[in-house]
Amino acid sequence: MIINVGDKIIGNHNRTGEIINIGIATEKTDIAAENDTALNAKTYDTSLGYTGAVTYSGENGTYWCYFDQIEDNLTEKEKSDIDVAINQENEWWK
Repeated sequence: MIINVGDKIIGNHNRTGEIINIGIATEKTDIAAENDTALNAKTYDTSLGYTGAVTYSGENGTYWCYFDQIEDNLTEKEKSDIDVAINQENEWWK
């Protein structure tokens, strides 16, 4: 799954919010990418398997979760649904 800063996700504990930071660990012991040596990214493909976490802001506060705890990227799903609708509109004549 591709995630971007600004995407709306469903994270751990079924919390929904907007990604405000994507942190990628550069040290084996820094599983949450909290060290000063961690990298910040604007986009990340979770299939790459790096260690790290996202910080996201929801209705009741700010949360964080590991990459493998992201249940869904709602922004990408919405884009996909829009693309399907556009394709159906463009193919009305078939």
